[in-house]
Amino acid sequence: MRVLLMALLASWFGMSAQAENENVLTVKDMVELTRYEQVGADRDTVLRGMSITKRIPRGWVDDFSERYLRTIVDDDGVTRHQVLIEMKYVGGWRYYRAATLADGQQLRFKAEERKFSRCSSAFRKCDQREIVTADLSREQLKEAMNKGLVVYFDAKKPGRDTVARFPAAYVLAYLIKLDGDDSVLPAGDGVETSNIVAVNASR
Repeated sequence: MRVLLMALLASWFGMSAQAENENVLTVKDMVELTRYEQVGADRDTVLRGMSITKRIPRGWVDDFSERYLRTIVDDDGVTRHQVLIEMKYVGGWRYYRAATLADGQQLRFKAEERKFSRCSSAFRKCDQREIVTADLSREQLKEAMNKGLVVYFDAKKPGRDTVARFPAAYVLAYLIKLDGDDSVLPAGDGVETSNIVAVNASR
């Protein structure tokens, strides 16, 4: 796996000279922006990919979303690779409830947080904020390394489904960092475990 990653990395770095004159991040840039962090009161370790943000104008306030890949370790010691997306919007709760890949594969879904984030007395409205995650297997990440990753988040509210897209270069950079010397490593019978305590679910 590491040999394949390094071969792909070399090919991507070969294109970096062309990207220098453009406002484009190279794989090397993305590797540097993919970082291990100590989070929460217990300083738990999490690998967090580069954030990708998006704004969609909707009336007096924009819809805002932030998405990234992360790797955490849950209370049972299982390493979980996840797509995390945070959405801020107005107009009533959307109640995101499921996640699938572009080919229809169902992913393990979790609603991490749902709360009001900001209220305006002038407009008598509040922003809604939802944070949800979808689990990915290591094999699904490896496949996305070549073709990119698309995850569909299904909302209970009609017309408010959300798509999280990650280019192939993003996933490649993430896997390079994941397999680095300071990585969260898999262990045992095909089940990914670690001695790192679970990251706080609220980040």
